[in-house]
Formats: sequence, C-alpha cells, structure tokens
Amino acid sequence: MTDLTNRTQTMHPDEATIEQTARALIALRANGGKGPHPDAPVDLVDAYRVQFSMERILAAQSGFRPIGWKIGATNAGARASFKLEAPFLGRLYREMTSVSPAALPAQPGFYRAYEAEIVLNLGSDLDASAGPVDAAAVRAATRAIAPAIEMVGGWVPVAGPHGAFGLIADDAGHGHWILGAEIVDFAALDLLDAPVTFSLDGETRAAGKGANVDGGPFGATAWLANELAKLGRSLKAGDYITTGTAIAPVPFGAGGQAAIADFGALGRVEVKIG
Repeated sequence: MTDLTNRTQTMHPDEATIEQTARALIALRANGGKGPHPDAPVDLVDAYRVQFSMERILAAQSGFRPIGWKIGATNAGARASFKLEAPFLGRLYREMTSVSPAALPAQPGFYRAYEAEIVLNLGSDLDASAGPVDAAAVRAATRAIAPAIEMVGGWVPVAGPHGAFGLIADDAGHGHWILGAEIVDFAALDLLDAPVTFSLDGETRAAGKGANVDGGPFGATAWLANELAKLGRSLKAGDYITTGTAIAPVPFGAGGQAAIADFGALGRVEVKIG
C-alpha cells in the first residue's frame, strides 16, 4: 500500500495551483461540463490535495456539509483498471444525498454508472493515528447499516496515464447517492454472502454480494480509517461510509430509468432518473 507521507522527488504544485484546479472542477460540475478542464494531478498526494481543497471551497462558498466518505476500487479488478495498488476515497455531502425512493433529474454525460453498496453509519469515532484499526473495531463502532445506490459521475476523463488521479481529485467520481432504510439490529445479518441484485426498468443487470468488496464492509472501512490517518484525517461518530460496490458497475443511460438495488434482508433502494 502506498504511503502518502513518502513523497517522491516530483515537483508538487503550490497551494494556489491546487486551489485553482479545485475551483475548475467545481465549476465544471456547476456548469454542466462547460469550461476549461484542468490538468489531472500526476500522483495520489496531489489528487487528495485537490479533493480536500474542493471540500473547503464547497463548505465556504456553497454551504456543503460533509456527512461521511466513499470508498472506490475495493476489489482487484477495479484497481487493475485504474492501475492503482490500493482503493481510494472521497467525500459524501448532505447536498449530494437522497433517501430511497428517490427521483433525480437526468444528467447525461455526468452520470456514468450505478453501484450497489452497503453503507455503515458510525456510532463512535475511529481514529487510526494512534494505531491501526481493524474490521472488529469498525464493527464495534458501527451504529447501523443500510443499503445504497451510488451514482458515479463527473466530467473529468478517466483515460490517459493520470486519469485515475483526475478522478480521485474530482471527489473520487462521486455524483450522488441514495440511502435506504437503516438497520440498527444487524448482528444476525450476513453482510458477506447475502445476494445483491440490481435492475433497470425491471430487467436484472447485475448481481453480487458483500464479499465482492475486499474484507467486506467492515474490512473496507478499516482500510479507510487507516488511510485517512496518513492524510491527517479520521472517521467521526455520525459518519456514513459507502463501502464499495457489491456488483459490477452498471452503465448509466440517457435517463428515464427506474433502478432498484435489492439486498434481500438488508432491504432495497429505488431511484428514478429522468
């Protein structure tokens, strides 16, 4: 796993340049992809610098409220496609959250795919700065679980040698997410082998299970806690964590789609686009 504290000899942009890139990414989202596209960061360190600069700007200028984190590339196939050695992370915001059943306007060109994910809601802090966090610690700190659909989106191309870093800088490709009903009494639920099916307009498009996420939801969140410590951040009580897709991402069409993610005993999530 890459240690973000060990920077190479690459020249890193100054803070003014990082902020300029962050503002350009925010403007692309606000203007439907119109406007200049900034150069992608060339490494993971600067990708997160841009992402966290976006967080500060969104909070200061638009009142965006962070409510947790997303985890991406939580299986080997996804990491191979991005040419990454480890998963990546992004911010969740109240203003980019809906409750199931939800209706969202179509955004062709912005939304790229649907993902079905198990979500954790923490009841206590998880700070890995004093030592590594493991899956058992995450489970003990979890207040509730829930099913969710994440709409993966963005205007930044992911092709090219630095495409993954551009995606990570742009809030890890997070477009919107839909939260299902929370379950507080989850001790008897199987989060690894319970089947997950995803359908569009009544047609099944993908199937999977929680074990398709490395380490399952609790193990993936342990990775997140430990990675955040390297970045000087930590998980807080009340945070939601979307723990990675349990299915192969389903491509987004031009709108007019009724999507359902059925997690069996964990519940189901519905969103209509268009």
